Amino acid sequence: MRRAGAVETRILRLYCRFIGLGYLAYLGIEAHHILAEMVVVAAWWTPLAVSAIFLPGIAVGAATFGRWPGPARATATVAALSFLLPTLTWLLAWNGRTPPITYLWIVAIPGLAGLCAAAFWPARAALGYTALLVTLTQLLNHVSGAATAYLIPDLITNISYCLLLTGAGCIAVRTGRMLDETRSREGTQAAAEAARTAKLTERRLFLDLIHTWVMATLLAAARDTLSAGELRRHAEITLAKLARLDGLPPSAEPVPLPEVAGRIVAAVREVDAGAPIRVVVDPGVAEHPAVVAEVFAAAAAEAVRNSCRHAGACTVTLEVDGDRVRVRVVDEGPGFDRAAVGAERLGLRAIEERVGQLPGGSVSIATGLGRGTAVTLDWRAPRVEGDDVRTLLGMRQPVAWIAVGGFLLGMGLQAATARLGITTWWPVGLALLVLMAAAAALLIVPGDPLPVGVALGVTVAGPIAMALVCSVLPVPVSSGTQLWPLFLATTVYAFLCVRGRLGFGWAGSALIAAVAIAWAVETGQGLGFGFGITSIDLATMTMATAFALTVRPAARDIYRVRAAALRRAATTAHLEAATVERSTQLTALDPELFALLERIQAEGRLAEADAATAGLFEAHLRSIARAPGLAQPLVGRAAWQARRQGIEVRLFDDGDGRADDLDDTQRAHFAAWVASELDACAPASVVTVRINPPRRRALATLVAREAEATRRRSYEPES
Repeated sequence: MRRAGAVETRILRLYCRFIGLGYLAYLGIEAHHILAEMVVVAAWWTPLAVSAIFLPGIAVGAATFGRWPGPARATATVAALSFLLPTLTWLLAWNGRTPPITYLWIVAIPGLAGLCAAAFWPARAALGYTALLVTLTQLLNHVSGAATAYLIPDLITNISYCLLLTGAGCIAVRTGRMLDETRSREGTQAAAEAARTAKLTERRLFLDLIHTWVMATLLAAARDTLSAGELRRHAEITLAKLARLDGLPPSAEPVPLPEVAGRIVAAVREVDAGAPIRVVVDPGVAEHPAVVAEVFAAAAAEAVRNSCRHAGACTVTLEVDGDRVRVRVVDEGPGFDRAAVGAERLGLRAIEERVGQLPGGSVSIATGLGRGTAVTLDWRAPRVEGDDVRTLLGMRQPVAWIAVGGFLLGMGLQAATARLGITTWWPVGLALLVLMAAAAALLIVPGDPLPVGVALGVTVAGPIAMALVCSVLPVPVSSGTQLWPLFLATTVYAFLCVRGRLGFGWAGSALIAAVAIAWAVETGQGLGFGFGITSIDLATMTMATAFALTVRPAARDIYRVRAAALRRAATTAHLEAATVERSTQLTALDPELFALLERIQAEGRLAEADAATAGLFEAHLRSIARAPGLAQPLVGRAAWQARRQGIEVRLFDDGDGRADDLDDTQRAHFAAWVASELDACAPASVVTVRINPPRRRALATLVAREAEATRRRSYEPES
């Protein structure tokens, strides 16, 4: 026999205790009904029925305090099956008299037997058995004459209602089982995704550093566009950033808001120490992911560098609050035509790609010839709806809508067919719409617990609907079905309790009871009649309260612990992958590059030969930055050596992240293939390496145009 996991066991124990409390509640509430109905059955039937239904059901809850799961499984099965005994023997015990109340008491209980079946039976068996019990009890209700409404609406309503409860039970048990079965697998998946994201993030941040500082410094030195002092400062900052990257390990710890702002301001000051900056920081204690601070610092620095280069000056506005980071860089320069910007404008592309790839990030660039440029970087913390009791009960699944739809259809049919004595119908229709809207809100509106405003609306829906219906009811009512708002509203309030609003649920139940009792007294039917038609609702509300006080906290703890475990796995994988990627990227930089930067820092200029080398390095790094899928150490070294031999190397990536989907072995094989092909090229040739779009079968294509021939190669990754 399959052994239940820790989460499944915990949910099952609480679920079985909830069942036991439900049986106790219904026994107390229905006691007067059971006694009143003894006059229509033989003396032996009532003791048999009470013993067969309630004793095993109460024992289900008691069994959870002993050895697990054998006794609980056995008592739940007995409680489910023993319901058949009084159901199948009722006709034998019936003396032909009409029951004194508009429904047999046994009609109110089959949902509990279905809940017992849901605990340990397969879902289809539990649901089918529940439908069978409801059908049998409803047939008895109509044969006995207790029910005066139509059979089909009663069947639809009660089957849908009980299937709603049994289905929720099945899903709760299945969810516990799935959480146990998927915890390890999801941890592995979370770690793999975190590692992949870390590699991409680290690679993009590294490329930002290369473009914003290394390439800019080399280009300025090669073209002699900065003063010696400014060039030395750029080289000093560049070397310091590379050293910091080498000496400071990656971190996944969130960053306080003042530090987020501080990093962005520091990045802007490094580019233009005199740029006016207006900073607005929320004084709260919120934090943002470190990657947001890093990406925005790099993007803001690049935006300021572009403005300084093309407009001479700019102003910067920075806003950081609990769920947003916003940077706006504005200049009054010549502007530009965005349609004319080519792929070689790596700075503009880097800003848009890096910020745009952050979940919640966006970039807006407003410009035009003669109109200046305004670059707005924006990030809003993504709102992630966590798992809660709705997930545990399957309230987000389509099947929940089907069950609720069937239940509401049945209630609508009851309202439409219970027409005897009602002459004005619009209040009935309006009442049905009000309660349907309340039921839909319980399924649709997110949040745990349900937002107060929505809970208040659901609470007042019941008494409003009840008052509308009571205003047109005949006295006395021709059928108990005409009081359908009591049943529908109580069901809504029960699920309101499940959604975490116990006070609102009980307040609604009390209000609708008050309306019904006031109507009974006002119409001369008496206080006793009012209490009689509303007392059954106490059992449903008691069960809902027991569920809310037991299963809800368990669901919250389960999802919290599960989320924490996934976060730990993801954080560990993120740090490991980011550390490896950072080391790999730093190792790929040629030592000669560091030597050039050190000479620039020391002298503020370069000799002619060194300036030519600096220009070659800048072109090489630009080519690598243009093709992120080829930004691998082995490829970079091979491309650099080829350029040193006079080969023009062009690298492109049209794969939309295709190369990042390769595993480590495939990536190593691909890099080795590119490197070997570059090594085989003759001097003075032109070589183009392109990662192909996803629709192409070949991952990459290499075309080498040499003096006498053109060589073409394609690469397909090994499966």
